[in-house]
Amino acid sequence: MTQASSTLRPPGATDFALLLLLALTWGSSFFFIKQAVETMPPLSLAVGRIAIGAAILLAIAYAKGQEIPRGLGLWGRMVFLGIIGNSLPFFLIGWGEQYTPSNLAAILMATIPSFVIVLAHFFTHDEPMTLGKGLGALLGFGGVIALIGVDALKGLGDVVIGQIAILAGALSYSLYGINAKRLPPLGSEMLVGTILLAGLVPLIPVWLAIDQPWTLAPDGKAWFSVAWLGLLSTGGGNLLFFLLLRRVGAGFGSFNNYLVPLMGVGWGFFLAGEKPSWNALVALVLILTGLACARWLRTNRLKHARGNLDHVT
Repeated sequence: MTQASSTLRPPGATDFALLLLLALTWGSSFFFIKQAVETMPPLSLAVGRIAIGAAILLAIAYAKGQEIPRGLGLWGRMVFLGIIGNSLPFFLIGWGEQYTPSNLAAILMATIPSFVIVLAHFFTHDEPMTLGKGLGALLGFGGVIALIGVDALKGLGDVVIGQIAILAGALSYSLYGINAKRLPPLGSEMLVGTILLAGLVPLIPVWLAIDQPWTLAPDGKAWFSVAWLGLLSTGGGNLLFFLLLRRVGAGFGSFNNYLVPLMGVGWGFFLAGEKPSWNALVALVLILTGLACARWLRTNRLKHARGNLDHVT
């Protein structure tokens, strides 16, 4: 860990460009999911993008000679992570976007850090709730109320149920983030590729039984969307993210949380003409403010602690 940390350096222009490219890539996911589910069932979309992403990452891992995970216990954990971090949320988001504009999906997914704050307090020993984290989480969930609450007042129609499904996908991602800690020190491509594969295998019989893919007839737009999501969002996005982690660390990479929802709204606006409603904009401001608040108070607390330490020494 010390050796890896010593290679980090302040971010430069290239790192900011990589961060922007990552946000553009992951932000595009919501638009292309929306395009795909018009003629392709959400379960088939999930299977397709996971299979492509796993193939890309494992091929790169094999070319690099990275070590294959060993042990039934580790593989069992990877199956669990693959399901809650890929199979389940990919399906839930795709299902929800059948009834929800892509820009709202992007805003709802921005609640992941708020979920992580709360879950980490209860399920880990080293990330307790603080004032900054608590305020950030409250603002984030206030954004959810502003977004879903207005529609919920009209009744639990398809739109509200779709939004709840996307929110459940965000919660599943958050559980993945909490449980993915303390994995063995494998190559990043091998680690993520194996988790994708482990989540795909138990999904295939369910997919064959429910979707009966030989009866489907997706259009060209759906096939292009699956290829985009598998190659760029799932495979390429993970490669970019880990490249940023190696270059400048997780703190800089976390700025991605601010950019992805904005990019998701932008993709929906420019390519699909989706104009955010007033409550969607309020939700976006609340969620991003919550993220900024939690990060700002944490940074100030760390600076204060370092200042006290310097004073003592």
